[in-house]
Amino acid sequence: MSVERAVQTDPILEAHHQFIEAVKAGDIPTIVSLYTDSAVLMPPNDMSLWGSKELEEWHQEYFADFSVVTFAEIEREVTMMGEYAVERWAYMVAIQPLHGGERIRDDGRFLAVWKRDGGRWRMSQAMFNSMRPIGAGTSRFLVRLKNRSDQRGD
Repeated sequence: MSVERAVQTDPILEAHHQFIEAVKAGDIPTIVSLYTDSAVLMPPNDMSLWGSKELEEWHQEYFADFSVVTFAEIEREVTMMGEYAVERWAYMVAIQPLHGGERIRDDGRFLAVWKRDGGRWRMSQAMFNSMRPIGAGTSRFLVRLKNRSDQRGD
């Protein structure tokens, strides 16, 4: 399939690849720019995030604790519905804690509703989760809690 044909049948493919590359680079402005200003992100083991400000703050905190070493798409499906696209994909990620600890490897799923916004495709709703059981060395949440506790001196 040619790139031109892929764009015609999957108009969010370029933005999807931008998202993956931005996450690997820890490029918060690019990550946030791929969401609408009023987007909702539901990360695992955390509160829902509403809008650009909360998205930016969450990613700043996340990338202060972790570096994404590998982020690879395993499978992906997109359903187009006019000015909306529903994207479901699975991924493998390897994350290095920046303040000590072993590398975290996880397999996860990502579900996003993309919306045509100002002439470009941006996520308006998204959520992701792990396919591995709790305690399988995947809990970024526990690492973040420990780091917060250490910073407060608890």
